[in-house]
Amino acid sequence: MNGVPEVALGVQAKNGGYGKWLLFFAVVFMVCTGMLAYALQTGSAEVPWAFLTANFIFLLGVSQFGVAFTAMMRIIGAKWARPYYRLGEVLTLAYMPIAIGGLLIIYYFGRHDLFYWLDLAPGEHQSAWLNETFLLTRNLVAQIVFYALVVVSFIYGLLPDVTQESTGSGPEWRRAMYRRLLNMKAGRDEAKLKRFVYFYSPVILLSCAVANTFIAWDFGMMLTPHYHSTVYPLFFIVGNMFAGIAVMLLLSVLLRRVLAVDEYFSTLHVKSLGIMLTGFSLLWLYFFWAQFFVSWFGNLPQEYGPLWKQMHGFYGPYFWVMLSCIIAIPIGSLIFAWVKRSWWAMVIVTLIMTLGIWINRYLMVVSSLYDEYTPFASISDYFAFAGLFAGFLMILLFLFNVFPMISMWELRDAAKQEHDSGG
Repeated sequence: MNGVPEVALGVQAKNGGYGKWLLFFAVVFMVCTGMLAYALQTGSAEVPWAFLTANFIFLLGVSQFGVAFTAMMRIIGAKWARPYYRLGEVLTLAYMPIAIGGLLIIYYFGRHDLFYWLDLAPGEHQSAWLNETFLLTRNLVAQIVFYALVVVSFIYGLLPDVTQESTGSGPEWRRAMYRRLLNMKAGRDEAKLKRFVYFYSPVILLSCAVANTFIAWDFGMMLTPHYHSTVYPLFFIVGNMFAGIAVMLLLSVLLRRVLAVDEYFSTLHVKSLGIMLTGFSLLWLYFFWAQFFVSWFGNLPQEYGPLWKQMHGFYGPYFWVMLSCIIAIPIGSLIFAWVKRSWWAMVIVTLIMTLGIWINRYLMVVSSLYDEYTPFASISDYFAFAGLFAGFLMILLFLFNVFPMISMWELRDAAKQEHDSGG
């Protein structure tokens, strides 16, 4: 496998479905954004901030695990995962504008609907951590640092794949961009570029963990008065890992329909992702149990109360559906080898898993703020949901047509290592 064939840059012109879906998501995103702007003009009460935030942090965590997956696989040297490396990075970059913009919108317009501790009684004082300016600063800085590291790592990892042929196809703006990338590559040693990408993978993982810890604290745990759980950030991050792998598999199916990359995704890849999903499902169960057991056994109302509210009463059915989607159905399905070898069986299982983590984020935010809240009971919920997902998919599809979705140099390096070792 020394001669790894090139993947054509961009979506083929004859793929008419690509342009239609891109236009569809763009229209939905613009309409929903316009409705949000209108609602903000008429008052924040028209905006379902809790439901919007739940969807926002769901997509934030899932998308950020894309580059975290790539960094993890580079650190451990997983050769089988190399076709997913670029896809994972693009998955993260696709949500970057929405992550920064959404965070600012939620803070400036919705913070008083979410954070009870911002509205102090006369004469009441609070710790510096609860200062509303610091709330924005720590989250915004963490996100900007994380995405800046991702952009730098992505560019350095892209440069070895940039060739003279890259500057000759597509619209003028894309050809100009690749001419500039080619000039950047000309002044750098390619071996150093490759080492840089691998060397900084732990830094990206650390920055991702810090950024997601702040999100877990501020947009989850701290929405409930006096709720403290030391395991909460890990529980949140493992959920992102779990759902992120599921989304990576779903996107690889989408990628195969858009680009000619079928030969790079085989039964080995879907089986390996299935094994990872099984492991992260069990790990999520462990952290859930660690959070639940201590609160339940200690009979601590301030800590067990939020879990009790999710498990019983109005939110009870949602909670048990969530556990079924994350634990019962995946584990019950993935113990069968044929499921992990079937693309379509894995698509069904991963869709169920992703739904489970979405419900978890819904319960994480909404149950903290409302005793009863039925999702999609109002048209505003549909706009909040559709706007975020359409914007994310619009940018993702656009990036499919801008960057090569397979890291060819990493596949070639893996093939060379296998050849040199006599494999």
